[in-house]
Amino acid sequence: MTKPLRFDDDAVEEMEMAAEWYEARRQVLGIDFVTAVREALQRVADAPQTWPLVRDVPERLNIRRFLLRRFPYSVVFIELDAEIRVLAIAHTSREPGFWRTRL
Repeated sequence: MTKPLRFDDDAVEEMEMAAEWYEARRQVLGIDFVTAVREALQRVADAPQTWPLVRDVPERLNIRRFLLRRFPYSVVFIELDAEIRVLAIAHTSREPGFWRTRL
């Protein structure tokens, strides 16, 4: 059974800001970004254990990431008993682990 996804408010803001940035660069590119994130989220929801654990975080926390193919972003998430919590939509060049305060 697929667990529901729940976004941290900061993760929603990160996705919206990135989409706006891409849209400002080229029309429809922001929509493409959001579509890529949605597809990633579906794959995460379908099989959360498939994606690699985040390095430099205790393995017991079970924090994982899904790298987008077309955009330099990853979906950082944690699988809990009742849900999958999206901690960040993180640019791959941003400071690693900036989202740790959200745990």
